[in-house]
Amino acid sequence: MKWTTNEIAILGTAAAVVVALLSALAAYLASKRDRRRTLYSKAVQVIVGWKEMLYRVRRRRDDQAADLVTAFHARQDELTYYQAWIAGESKYMSRSYARLVRGIKGETEALIEAAWEAPVRPAPGKALPEDAHPDISPDVDAFAADLRSHLSPLPWRKLAVAYRNRKGQ
Repeated sequence: MKWTTNEIAILGTAAAVVVALLSALAAYLASKRDRRRTLYSKAVQVIVGWKEMLYRVRRRRDDQAADLVTAFHARQDELTYYQAWIAGESKYMSRSYARLVRGIKGETEALIEAAWEAPVRPAPGKALPEDAHPDISPDVDAFAADLRSHLSPLPWRKLAVAYRNRKGQ
């Protein structure tokens, strides 16, 4: 079969259109992934900072109680904000983030309460040998595994997130 000039031109135009559409799709997916990555990184920063609040309470000065309470309220406002945004992105990642929040708050709650009850230390900034330090790494690692799967372009990894975070889990 011999190709005519018009057929070659149409074929070339069609190929260019297909390449342009595929490039646009790739750019869209990359920007969507970057936007999600930014959202999740800020959300993790907020909840991981909850552990730091324990140390702020332990190292407080006499005149810092009101400022610390305000900081806790601000951090809780941020957590609520990110929980809502993540829920808008994915119900499965919302469940994973909620589990992360529960885990970190659970690890730190009793320690923060005890730190508030303890007297103000004479030398703020010094850790005491008897200070307990919460281990939040299992919670963070579980969320990070879900996050890597959720952001993966491989559909079976996304299904794994859905399975791990199905209702009732």
